[in-house]
Amino acid sequence: MTKRKWKYCGVIVFIVLITTSGWLWYSHSRQEVRLPGEAAERKKLEESLRAKEKQIDFYFHKVNELIQTSEDQLVWDILESEEYKNILKEYSEHYGVLSEYKIPKTETIEGLRYKVKESSNYGYNLLPKYYGWTEALNNIDTKEFRDLNTLYNEHFGDAIPTEVIYGTMEELIDIVNRSVKEGRDLLPEYYRY
Repeated sequence: MTKRKWKYCGVIVFIVLITTSGWLWYSHSRQEVRLPGEAAERKKLEESLRAKEKQIDFYFHKVNELIQTSEDQLVWDILESEEYKNILKEYSEHYGVLSEYKIPKTETIEGLRYKVKESSNYGYNLLPKYYGWTEALNNIDTKEFRDLNTLYNEHFGDAIPTEVIYGTMEELIDIVNRSVKEGRDLLPEYYRY
């Protein structure tokens, strides 16, 4: 190769490097413009979720203290009583059917009454948190799931496919809300069906 060809190759490589670095700088700076808005929204959502969890934890500990000091009858000992049926009726008005098989054997009637009343007052089903029902499939009978299913049906014309979902209710709520926000169904992508 002649000196002239080497000179042209050097110039071309230099131009490609300058163009690439300029493009990388430009694309990186464009992402930074978008990220603060998304980060602020994400931070606000995380703070509200932390506040909600702190309040739920407070009620959880308060109820457990009440249960430990109570010498009340166990729910499983009085499943046919009118008192238990009234509690079930109040729960079903807000959150759907409550199966006795989901209630721990150590739960007292006063503890259950308090949890149902707090759930009604709070406007959020606290029983899954109290009893550790984190799985989405354990929450299918709740009002929260029915409302989520209605929202999904309004936007995507179909019911949530319960035969393929897994994970926690919080994950399912987050995925459906993101699907509605983005305008496309993210459930197949997330649950791989």
